[in-house]
Parts: sequence; structure tokens; C-alpha cells
Amino acid sequence: MTAYVALLRGIGPATHARMPLGKLAEACSAAGLDNVVVVGSTGNLVFSSAEPQAAVEALVTEAVGSFGLANEVFTRTARQIQMLVGLAPFPDAAAGHPGRLGICFFHKDPRWPKEYLGYAGPERVQMFSNHLIVDYGARISVSKLTIEKSVGVRMTQRNWTSVLRIAGKLGFG
Repeated sequence: MTAYVALLRGIGPATHARMPLGKLAEACSAAGLDNVVVVGSTGNLVFSSAEPQAAVEALVTEAVGSFGLANEVFTRTARQIQMLVGLAPFPDAAAGHPGRLGICFFHKDPRWPKEYLGYAGPERVQMFSNHLIVDYGARISVSKLTIEKSVGVRMTQRNWTSVLRIAGKLGFG
């Protein structure tokens, strides 16, 4: 069995009304995923399965669809999350303002645009496989980064606090 996390894009008050996360966890269990646990209120599920990653992503996507929603699902194995936590690229941000340290999750390793490879700020960025780690420093709301537009693919983002909560549910972090 492999431990996984599913990260749903675009979860908020409108989707909670149509798909309470507890009901989503029940739907995922009914679809064959084991030990499904909701982490937080932003669409994070931790579970285990003997199925490969692409298959569990499809199962969660189908469960979301059963509520009449089309929220995109991003999956990672526990090992992938553990590698991210171990990387801890900006330890000062992780300790000082973890809510403003963002991890962007992409489906696959994107072709990073030149402006990100030599990005001079004000945010600090680091690319790691199919993740972009961003220390927003000041408030996220004033950032001029247009990540999806610049990179050209969709993603979902979690802050460091959420990633650590997910890691804790996976048994480390």
C-alpha cells in the first residue's frame, strides 16, 4: 500500500455547499481508497491504495465529479511530500511566516520560463521537479507573480503550514 495525498484545486465556500469534504472522503472510500482522512478545509485528502498514482488521481477526480463538480485533482505520494518537507528551501520563511511560503503543485515537470530561472524578486522562488516554491515575504495579495500564466499550465498551491499538516497525517513532518 502506498500513502497518497490528493490536493483539490479551487475548494472554498461555494464547493463546500455542494461537496462537504467529509462526504467526499466517504465517496473516495466507496471508490476503493483506504484510510481516507480530510486535512484542513481547502481540499486535502490523505489516503492509501495499492493502485498507481494515476489511477488514484482518476478515482478522486471521479468522486469529485459525482458531486457535479469539476475541480482539478493533483496527487503526490507520501515520499514526494517527504522530499518537499526535507528540502525546506527557505528555512527562515518556514519558521517566520509559513502562511506566506507557498508550494505550487503541477501535474508534471513544466518547462520553467526564463524569468523564473533568474527571478530576482521581490519574492524568492525555487523550482523543484513539478513544484514551484515561493517565499512571498510580504503579503501574498500584493505579489505580481502570475504563475499559471507565466508557466503555461494549471496548478494548485498550498502554504507551508498546510504542507506540514499533510505531512503530519502521513506520519512525518
